[in-house]
Amino acid sequence: MAIACALALATVGAAAQPLAPPPTELNDLRLVRDFFPGTTYRSSVPTVQSLLGFPAAAHAATAAEIEKCLKAWAAAAPDRTRLVEYARTYEQRPLYYMIVTAPTNLARLDAIQAGLDKLGDPRTTTAAEADELIATLPAVGWLGYTIHGDETEGSDAALVVLYHLIAAEDAAVRQLLEEVVVIVDPLMNPDGRDRFVKMIAEHRGAHPNVDDQSLVHDGYWPYGRGNHYLFDLNRDSLWCAHPETRGRIRAMTRWHPQLVVDAHGMGSQETHLFSPPREPINPNIPAGRARWAEVFARDQAQAFDRHQLLYYTGEWHEEWYPGYTDGWASYRGAIGILYEQARVAEDGVRRPEGRILSYSESVQHHVVGSLANLATLKNHGRDLRRNLYETRRAALAADGPYARRTFAVAPTPNRSRLKDFAALLEIQGIELFVATTNLAVPQATDQLGRAYTNLTLAAGTLLIPNRQPLGHLLAAMLEFDPRFSPAVLADERTELLRKGRSRVYDVTAWNLTMMYGLEAHTLSGALPEAVRPYAAPPADPRGVLREPTVTTAYVIDGADDLSVTAAARLMERGLQVCVAEKPFRFEETDFARGSVLVTALDNRHFAGDLRQTVRHTVEELGLSGIAIGAGLGAGDLPDLGGSHFQRLERPRIGVFGREGVSSTDFGAIWYVLDQYLGIRHAHLDNSGRLDLDRYNVLVVPEGRGASLAANLKDWVKAGGTLVAIGSSANAFTTEKALFSRVRPLPEVLGRLADYELAIFREWLGHTKAVPPAETVWTHKAMPNVVYPWQAVDGPHPDEKELKKRDAWQNLFMPQGALLASRVDTNHWLTVGCGELLPTLVSRQPVLMAAEGVDAPIRYGYLTPTFVVTNAAGSPSAPPPQTEPGRPADKKEPDKKDKKEPPRIGWCALPEGTELHLRMSGLLWPEASHRVANAAWVTRESFGRGQIILFATPPTFRAAARGATRVFLNAITYGPGFGTPHPVRP
Repeated sequence: MAIACALALATVGAAAQPLAPPPTELNDLRLVRDFFPGTTYRSSVPTVQSLLGFPAAAHAATAAEIEKCLKAWAAAAPDRTRLVEYARTYEQRPLYYMIVTAPTNLARLDAIQAGLDKLGDPRTTTAAEADELIATLPAVGWLGYTIHGDETEGSDAALVVLYHLIAAEDAAVRQLLEEVVVIVDPLMNPDGRDRFVKMIAEHRGAHPNVDDQSLVHDGYWPYGRGNHYLFDLNRDSLWCAHPETRGRIRAMTRWHPQLVVDAHGMGSQETHLFSPPREPINPNIPAGRARWAEVFARDQAQAFDRHQLLYYTGEWHEEWYPGYTDGWASYRGAIGILYEQARVAEDGVRRPEGRILSYSESVQHHVVGSLANLATLKNHGRDLRRNLYETRRAALAADGPYARRTFAVAPTPNRSRLKDFAALLEIQGIELFVATTNLAVPQATDQLGRAYTNLTLAAGTLLIPNRQPLGHLLAAMLEFDPRFSPAVLADERTELLRKGRSRVYDVTAWNLTMMYGLEAHTLSGALPEAVRPYAAPPADPRGVLREPTVTTAYVIDGADDLSVTAAARLMERGLQVCVAEKPFRFEETDFARGSVLVTALDNRHFAGDLRQTVRHTVEELGLSGIAIGAGLGAGDLPDLGGSHFQRLERPRIGVFGREGVSSTDFGAIWYVLDQYLGIRHAHLDNSGRLDLDRYNVLVVPEGRGASLAANLKDWVKAGGTLVAIGSSANAFTTEKALFSRVRPLPEVLGRLADYELAIFREWLGHTKAVPPAETVWTHKAMPNVVYPWQAVDGPHPDEKELKKRDAWQNLFMPQGALLASRVDTNHWLTVGCGELLPTLVSRQPVLMAAEGVDAPIRYGYLTPTFVVTNAAGSPSAPPPQTEPGRPADKKEPDKKDKKEPPRIGWCALPEGTELHLRMSGLLWPEASHRVANAAWVTRESFGRGQIILFATPPTFRAAARGATRVFLNAITYGPGFGTPHPVRP
């Protein structure tokens, strides 16, 4: 209210302008100014008011103001504090944690960390040593606030808590600090917070605003929730994509806290939630977490009751996805606790019962919870240290669930992706090993759930034993197929049927190997012998290899994701670049399809040093390039001057944003273009008047693309590459749009036979099956030719029945499940991909592609039926099957005997095949019949341009590395592969 008054009086002294009247009274706006009545504070420690000019929790402090307080308190109270900068944001704002503890503990922080390291790895301690450490170490509690920038109360609560712990003179605080090392992370998302605080200031009026629908409480696109790249940092603990997360995880790993608090805000008309969660709870959560969560909740509830505050637990709060900050900490042996407080951005919010919840009251909830949790930590410190130790010891137990399980990740020529995967595990504190020779393992299971015996693992396989101190976290990250209990599954289905919504708050699948698109197996056994600890390979120092007398071209192998980056950056530097659509071999060296070539002839007018430009580009990316002198391919493989080397056009990329666009998908695309591709691009206002001729690639992120469809039609016809994602694809695929020939499933239920035929045609083209030679070369016309669709015994049901089925199936669409998708490895969009790509699928559109539309990736991985594994662990030959064109040896059944065909959803399986679909997560049978064989990505010509549609976001959380490669191919190679090239004078 003080700021509103200041605004009302801002015109004092300006005689020519009338004074705004002061705010009228809001008698039920209760302001908390004394959070700890009766407490005496050290005068040497400055208050928030003296430092910032307003009382603590009067309104949201900026990141700079919070930093000012931290530095002032560190200088004023060196006997109780230690300030540590642990990271910097993209916008170069520092992230700090502040240690507050007794002087005796401050003097031995290194020894405390060393003791906790030993306690955290029971292999390094005897039982007696562990008992001594448990008895003598202080407890460690980590309090984290405002990971979502627009949930501002948390950071202001952190200032209240810090000042109280640093300056209070009372005996209770002194005793707490003697027994606990308190670590306060007051602002986990400075960029998002400052963006939102700016929005508050922009919409602040001269009078207090208590309407939560007002912009002062909500802000505008892209809001303040995410970081600089608009990412939800509370989902990033698994992926460590951002400096805020990486810094925090490294810091927490060093401290092994036994308590981790993560303070959030939620809807303004809510009350306050705290842990424990309800089911589903991940099966890898340590056993002690549930018991201790109840202890903390009981004490926290009593503290709230004393203050007459309302609260609840459970309800919507579950703990299935392991990437939340509090949940992630629980897998490490801490007790993770979530706070969710009714969010107030400024002044207060009027509630249905008539009272006003003020900003400072909202802050008070977090303050009360924080002090209550610290008190519980102090009172049970020894037992909680033992819980940490026993959690780690249980993961190492010889008879435990992790004792005989090892995860194996196959070596790959995609060196950068495998290196990034290993680096992610190392940040998490996971121990990795590498096979030094080929290994034979007796039993293994692949990512499709298929069992193998006597599987041979190649030398270089990455091996991760589940039996290690962080085994619970490791299992949550890498276990292929965690499942709900029967009771949880029943509750989930009931919720879908009764209310049309899931009980699961986030995705149901996240396996790291699948998200990274890496082949992996689960081995039924301990870590094999003949391994060495993993060490990250250095960046390839070789630069450009070989120096022929005459260099015809430079080649960068396309197996590595960074080859796309190299191509994009070489074009941005002015070079002409080609990409191979097939594998090739030059001068005794094999190159993958998608390899990047820079020929001397194409670049003879390049003003710079061609060789040095190529060398600089590959060296900055840690790649190597090979200079070749001869362009003759081996045998039938491509020659350098042939049509299999496609010249590219430099991508000039625009990405649409603002209202109607998902800020998280926009941010993920922005991040990938900046951090992976490393080239310039434009962010465009989707409602603005734009000169689209500047761009040859336009990206429409997930959201509502309807307003763009009409404006983009002529641009695509003229030669542009349009990429639309998720729900935005709907704007381009409806019959009314007269744009794409792709259709959403509900629009084509009366024409399913056409789409079914496309599946047969694609599969037969993939298998290269031909009729028996004698039927091809015979001089006689053969009767009774078998057509693919004749294997299906009957037509589809009528359209009315299909609409009923589709509506029913739509109820059960997944809440983020990983599906096996088959890949057309001859299509340019899929360079860098194998035959199977895991794709994360939710309630996005089901895209149907018939003749005239490429569908290079479809849901469902087709394999021959009755495949078993031989002694080498590879599939044996499938049984014979009828080839197309073979004479029929059975008569056509009577129509009256025909029954509904054995289809999976809208499409029958090609003869002699089975369809693998669910890899991980919850996929109801009804949903599997809806999505099977639908397209994940499509590509089609439109005029001189092309349309590329993704059914789901390929850059999801910067974690879907396999899917992201397809997106990078689309925007980097699209202007070259999919559109005609002008001949320039």
